[in-house]
Amino acid sequence: MKNSVKSILVILAIVMSLVAVRSASAETVSGTIESISLKPNIVVVDGTAVNGVRLDYLCNQYNVCLEEGDTVTIDYYEYTCLSGTVKLIATSITAGDITVQLR
Repeated sequence: MKNSVKSILVILAIVMSLVAVRSASAETVSGTIESISLKPNIVVVDGTAVNGVRLDYLCNQYNVCLEEGDTVTIDYYEYTCLSGTVKLIATSITAGDITVQLR
């Protein structure tokens, strides 16, 4: 009986992890930075809020120091949280002729 309960729990855990992980497709937004938030790290480009852009990292490591009003292109994927909230997660950012892969 104990083994069957363990098996059911393992199967349940696998199914739940598959539900939590969804396939993602890459999207792109290009335009002007409207606003920047550092906690959490969110950049709004032409009305699209993209998460995961660490501006301090970009500035310190790549000398890409972004400000509101700058023109950028951000590649991102959609991530659906367990709560159902959809977040856009940045995978790369291009400013001028510099592209930085973030993930």
